[in-house]
Amino acid sequence: QWYQRRVGATTEVNSPILCSRYSFDGKYIAFGCSNGDIKIFYTQTYNHVYTLTPDEGKKLPVTCIRFKHNEGKDLYVLTATYSSGHVRFWYVTSKQLGKEIKEGVELFCCDFNYNFSKFATGGDDYKIRIYDVERMTRLNMLSKGESFERMDGHASRVFAVKYHPDNEHVLLSCGWDNTIQIWDDREGHAIRRIFGAHVCGDALDMDPVYYHVLTGSWRRDNALQVWDFDSGRLIKNVPLQIQNSTDKKVCHLYCAKWAGTDFIACGGSDNNAMRIIEKSSIQTIGTLDGLNRGCYTLDYIEINNVPHVTCASGSNVYFMSLNV
Repeated sequence: QWYQRRVGATTEVNSPILCSRYSFDGKYIAFGCSNGDIKIFYTQTYNHVYTLTPDEGKKLPVTCIRFKHNEGKDLYVLTATYSSGHVRFWYVTSKQLGKEIKEGVELFCCDFNYNFSKFATGGDDYKIRIYDVERMTRLNMLSKGESFERMDGHASRVFAVKYHPDNEHVLLSCGWDNTIQIWDDREGHAIRRIFGAHVCGDALDMDPVYYHVLTGSWRRDNALQVWDFDSGRLIKNVPLQIQNSTDKKVCHLYCAKWAGTDFIACGGSDNNAMRIIEKSSIQTIGTLDGLNRGCYTLDYIEINNVPHVTCASGSNVYFMSLNV
C-alpha cells in the first residue's frame, strides 16, 4: 500500500510550485516556484532547508529543474530554466549561483544527456538549444526545416525534452503540436517523429531498459500512452479511470514519469489528482485526489530500496512512499 504525508508549506513555499526534482541520492528535493524561487527540502525530515533566489528585479517562474552529477566540494548542483529565458546553475548547499545563460525566449524545459557533457532546452520559439556543460556555450540550435511537406521539427511550443538513456546525442521533445520529435543533437533538424502526444508539461520519459517512451497529454481521451522508440508504434493507452469508480472526471495530464520498473506516476488537472499505476496490470494502485489545484509536477526515486513519489499542488507538497 502507498501512504502519503502532506507538507502544508504555507510558510516555506509561498508561491505555486511548477516543477520539482530529487537529487541523485534522494537526500534533497527541489521545487521551482512561480515567483522565481527554488525551495530545497531535506527528504529525511521533510523540512525546508535552502532557498535559491536570483538577484534580479522582476522574478519570473522557474519552469524546469534537473540535478547534475558533480564532483568536488559541493556535490549538489542543479540547473533550472526560467520563463525569463535564463538558464542557471546553482550550488545548492552554499546557495551560490554559478554560471548562467540568457536567451531571448521563454524556456519551459531542460535535460542532461547521460554523461552530463551536454544539456538541452526547449521553449516558446519551437526550437531546441544544445549547450556544452563545461563551457556553458551553445553548440547547436535544432528546428524545423523550411519544407512544408516534411515536419522535421516543432511547429509550436516545446514543453518537454528527454535525452536517450544510452545515447549521448539522441533526444526527444514534445509540446503543443501533437508530435514527439526525435533528434540527433549534431543535426539541425529532427531525424524522425511520432504523431499523437499533446504535451503541456514535464510529461515525457523513456524507460532505460526497453526504451519505451511514456507521454502524458492534456486531454480527456488517451491521455497516458506508451510508445516503442525504435518503431514509433503505440504500444498501449493506459487508462486513468479507477476500476469500479463512479467519478466520471478524467485527469488532463501535466506530468508523467516512469516510476522505476514497476510503476507509472502521473498527475494533472480537471479532477486535480495524482495517480500511481502498476505497469503490469495497468491498474491504479495509489491515488491522491481532491487537490485544491492541479498537479503540475511530480518526481520519483528509490531511497534505501523504498519507492518514493513526491508531487505538488498549488503551494502544497505531498510525499508518498510504498509501505514495505
